Amino acid sequence: MNNVKAFIMFFTSISVTFYIFTFLTVMMLFLLLERRLPLKPLFGYSLAVMVVFYILMFTGRGFNINFLWNLSFYLAVLVMYVFFISVTLKLVNLGIQLTPQTNIIIMTITIAAVFIYGFINAGSLTNKKIEIMSGKISRPYKFVQISDVHLGTESLNFLEKIIGEINKIGPEAVFITGDFIDDHKLKPGELKIMRKLNAPAYFITGNHERYSNFSDDFFKDCNVVKVLDHYRRQDDFNEEITVYGIEWNRHNMMNSRSEQEVYFDSISVDSSKFNIFLNHEPELYDRAEKEGMDLMLSGHTHRGQIFPFWFFVRARYKFIYGLYDIGRMKLYTTSGTGVWGPFMRVGSSNEIVEIDLIPEK
Repeated sequence: MNNVKAFIMFFTSISVTFYIFTFLTVMMLFLLLERRLPLKPLFGYSLAVMVVFYILMFTGRGFNINFLWNLSFYLAVLVMYVFFISVTLKLVNLGIQLTPQTNIIIMTITIAAVFIYGFINAGSLTNKKIEIMSGKISRPYKFVQISDVHLGTESLNFLEKIIGEINKIGPEAVFITGDFIDDHKLKPGELKIMRKLNAPAYFITGNHERYSNFSDDFFKDCNVVKVLDHYRRQDDFNEEITVYGIEWNRHNMMNSRSEQEVYFDSISVDSSKFNIFLNHEPELYDRAEKEGMDLMLSGHTHRGQIFPFWFFVRARYKFIYGLYDIGRMKLYTTSGTGVWGPFMRVGSSNEIVEIDLIPEK
C-alpha cells in the first residue's frame, strides 16, 4: 500500500511539474512570435502536449514499442529546449530586435544542431583516467570502471565496442557498477560476448536490473564475471585488495531495513588492505568511509546526461560527477558508459574510467 501511495505521489508531482513547464514553454513560444494567446487555449495547448507525452510513454512501455517510448523522451527534451531558447531569444530581443520569423529560424537551427550533436555524442566513448595513491599497496594496479551501459537503449554492438576499448587499456580487473542491463527481453545467452574481456569483472546491480528480468544467474555463461550481491558481498582480489559490492535496494525480508541499510552489519573490513566499495548510487559514502573503505565507485547520475538536467540531478545527489575526498576515502562517480531514455548526450560524455592505483613512496 505504501508503494502504491508513493507511486501516486511521484506520478502526480511529475505530472504537475511537466504541465507547468509545458505551459510556460507554450507561453514563451507565443511571446516570441509576438502573438497574444488567450489563457484558455494556452491551458489547452499545454494539456494536449502532456497528453501526447503520456500516450507515447504508456503505449510504448505497455506494448514494448521502443520507438514510441523513446519518442516520449524526445518530446520532453524538445519542450525543454524550446523553453530555454525562447527565453534566451527574448532576452536577446531586448537589445537587438529580431523578427518573429528570424527567431523561429534561429530556434529551429539551434535545436537541430543540439539534437544532431547529442546523437553523435551518445554513440562515442571517452577514456577518463584517474590516479589514486595508497600506502596499502606494494605495486601499481590498473583497473577499469564502467557503469550505466543500459543494454536495451544501447546495442550489443556498442557493448562489443566497449569491450574492445577495455582490452586496449589492459586492466587487471573491471568493475561494473550497475544499470548494465535495461531490457527485459535480453537473454543470458546474449551476454556470452562478455567472454571477450581479457580481465575478470565484478558486477553489482543498479535500479534498472530490478526493472528488467535480471536474475542471480544472468552471467552464468560468462565465467569472467563475478556478481557481488546478497550471497557474495565481498571478494579478495588478492592479498592486498578486497572488493565489496552492494546490490541496489534489495528488500531484506528478515529485517524492516533495506538490504543497503543492513549491508555493513554483514561484512568484515580489514583496514590493513586496500578496500574497494562498489555502490550504484553515490550514497552511503559516509558509512563506507567510517567502515574502512579506501575507494568507492558509483554511477547512476549520468552527470545529468542532457544539459540542463544537471541541475535536477544535482539537487538529488551531492557528488554528481568526478573524484571526491570523503575523509580518508576517495569517491569516484562516473557519468556512465551508455545512455538511457533519449539516445542523446549534451554536456556530458560516455566514459570508460581507467583507475591507476599507485603505491605511496
